Amino acid sequence: ALTQAQQAWDTLSTQFGARPAAPYDRDPTFAASVAEVAKVYIKAAAEINANQLADAHNTLEHARDVMADMRQRNNVVVFSDHMNEYHSQMELIVSDGSATLAQPRGLLAMTAQAGALSYLAKRLSTQAPVSLTQNPEFTALIAAVNQSVGNLEAALLNQDIAAVKDAIGKLKAPYSRLFAKFG
Repeated sequence: ALTQAQQAWDTLSTQFGARPAAPYDRDPTFAASVAEVAKVYIKAAAEINANQLADAHNTLEHARDVMADMRQRNNVVVFSDHMNEYHSQMELIVSDGSATLAQPRGLLAMTAQAGALSYLAKRLSTQAPVSLTQNPEFTALIAAVNQSVGNLEAALLNQDIAAVKDAIGKLKAPYSRLFAKFG
C-alpha cells in the first residue's frame, strides 16, 4: 500500500509539482508540501523495511497532516478531512484517557472530550458523499462508530470510571474498520 501511495505521489509531484492546478496554483508553499510528503513516504518505507511498523504508522500520519494543511490553505475540503478530524480526537481520548480521568474533575474533562468526539462522529455521516451514505456497508460501519461513542457517553453520564475506561478501549476498532474500507 505504501509503495502504491508513493508511486501515486511521485506521479502527482512530477505532473503538478512545478505548475500546480487551481486552486493550488496560488499557494506559494505547494511545492514544499509536496516535497514534505515525499520525504515522509521515504522515511516510512525505511521504517517498514526495518520492521518498525508503529514508527511507520506515526510517520505516515504526518503525511496526512501535511496534505490536510495544504487542502485547508487552499479551501479544499474532502471527506478524508472529516475522517482525520475524528481520528485525531479519538487518538487524544485513547492516548490520554487514563491521565485525564486521573485528574481532579477528570470525568468532566473526559465528558468534554467525548462531546467533541460525538460531534465529529456525527459529521462523518452528514459530510459523507451520497455514494457513501447510500452504501449499506458504510452506514453499518458508521453506526458501529456512533455506537462506540454512545457507549462512552453513557458510561460518562453514569459516572462509571471502569465503564468509561472500557468504552475508551473500544473506540478504535470500529473506526479502524471504517477507515480500512472508506478512509
